[in-house]
Amino acid sequence: MNIQKILLRFGPKAENLLAALREIQKENGYIGEKESKQVAEYFGISEAQAYSAASFYDLLETGKPVKKIIRVCSGGVCVSERSLEIIRQVERMLHIELDNDAHPKYKLETMSCVGRCDRGPVMEIDGKIFEGVRVEMVGEILKDYI
Repeated sequence: MNIQKILLRFGPKAENLLAALREIQKENGYIGEKESKQVAEYFGISEAQAYSAASFYDLLETGKPVKKIIRVCSGGVCVSERSLEIIRQVERMLHIELDNDAHPKYKLETMSCVGRCDRGPVMEIDGKIFEGVRVEMVGEILKDYI
């Protein structure tokens, strides 16, 4: 589906900007310069504003991802629900370190709160959100999405 068709599913109102950006990323894998320009034209904002919105949110990528990014929420509620243990489990299973670019295929990052505090801890791989993640679930999640 092209970007214009995605945009037409949303009214050109400010409250639809994030949802449109997420759909574009889902289709395209990231939000680049070309996509930012189309979003800006459709929503009647500057390209800088469109890019700024896309680069602000942890769940949006503004460059073509080279590696598979695994994110675990580091918000207060998720941390209290043991998200740090989930991070350690991912590190052990994939032999990677948090925020380290050394691995050729994967990168593990934390993400700020995604507003699903009642369903945490939250983990995200390539735009797919996993809620209520427990350490014992990490192996299955990685097997299915990595």
